[in-house]
Amino acid sequence: QLGPAKVTKCSRRDLAAVVAQRTHGATTVSGTMVLAHAVGIRVFVTGGIGGVHRGGEVSMDVSADLEELGRTPVAVVCAGIKSILDIRRSLEVLETHGVPVLSLRSD
Repeated sequence: QLGPAKVTKCSRRDLAAVVAQRTHGATTVSGTMVLAHAVGIRVFVTGGIGGVHRGGEVSMDVSADLEELGRTPVAVVCAGIKSILDIRRSLEVLETHGVPVLSLRSD
């Protein structure tokens, strides 16, 4: 929270509502990509991206970050997929969406 105001987690789908309601929002990677592209930013850096949650093959709990990475022409530099997520399945989703994944000094 920001003082007494509620802060909404904003991915692509939430941005218009937060702006229209004149409330506070904190962007996810997908939300940041949309906004960066809108103002001409081609690359940004973040700590980690969302991914497929453990058990996601049953729950279908998949971060919007993965689809956005395949949709919006903005490069994202990060430490990787958050370690609490299913990294292998997340990488498969990125491959399905045609997202190149490059790593430095890792297996």
